[in-house]
Amino acid sequence: MMNDLSFLKCPDCRLPLEWNQVELLCVKCGRSFPVTSGVFDLSTAPSITDKTKKTVAQFGESWKIFDHIEPYHKKQFAEWIAPFPVDDFKDKVVFEGGCGKGRHTLTISAYEPSRIVSVDLSEAIFIAASKMAAMKECLPKGKEAPETVFIRGDLKDLPVADSFFDIVFCVGVLHHIDDPRKGLEEMWRILKPGGKLLLWVYAREGNGWIVHLLDPLRKGFTSRTPTRFLRIMALPLTSFLFFLLKAVYGPSSGWGKRKTPLPYSDYLNSISTFPFREIDNIVVDHLCPAVAYYLSKEEIEKMFRPLRPTSFTTRWHHRNSWTVLAEKPGVSGSQDAGKL
Repeated sequence: MMNDLSFLKCPDCRLPLEWNQVELLCVKCGRSFPVTSGVFDLSTAPSITDKTKKTVAQFGESWKIFDHIEPYHKKQFAEWIAPFPVDDFKDKVVFEGGCGKGRHTLTISAYEPSRIVSVDLSEAIFIAASKMAAMKECLPKGKEAPETVFIRGDLKDLPVADSFFDIVFCVGVLHHIDDPRKGLEEMWRILKPGGKLLLWVYAREGNGWIVHLLDPLRKGFTSRTPTRFLRIMALPLTSFLFFLLKAVYGPSSGWGKRKTPLPYSDYLNSISTFPFREIDNIVVDHLCPAVAYYLSKEEIEKMFRPLRPTSFTTRWHHRNSWTVLAEKPGVSGSQDAGKL
């Protein structure tokens, strides 16, 4: 665990917490917070809504079923945050908003940041902490992993001090927060002046068939179905998609190496090499959450405008998602938000 925990704040009174090697104690209100399996549990924020609880429960169950972490996840992560260079994580203090089972946490650790602080509200965070601990035990002699802290908490009410992190990234999570704007504001708050924020979110553009056909089914039915049963119910859809990938999209695109005129091909070509288990995971992840927003470029820009980033870029990734890179103004830096 990290030696310096001064950045942690009580989720109730917002004052510093003290670590006594057993639990976290608030210096003002006297509340204590447990540490279980290497995870600091600060998940008592009043901002946690019923919709959030349902989404968290569904994803927590999903990550227990699909707890695999594979080499292709590393490549996928680099594509999601491009053009941000992964080498820029080196020696940085990094915050991960929504770590799930820890696949991005392990990926980031290979780029040698000085510290990683990962937050998730679901029980999957215990899987992430376990996988990180196992990875550290397997490191060659003389090789050290970055300091890593896992916090169970709400991204809309982070128990973390202002302006602490060099880089904040949130991949595939902001669109599952019932108030994305609040989650964004919190992650911006904890970012240092001059720091970089990296986001990857579902796009409304290019996903019309999901928004109009699949999403109503998710809202009315599949998000209310326990994940273990949903996986069985979705098996025909998963099997059909897997067949299309292996029989049509993969061969026609050279397994993702060239463009094709097929519908939704930018994305489907890219996942054509994935095994059945990963396709199963993707289908369930789209059907299980109580909260899922498909954000337009205009909506994203509107959320960022009050934050007045020094730089702001969006990239339409695979024609179905948005990668967002933004820089927080420095102490005496420009407040120009002209690009928005």
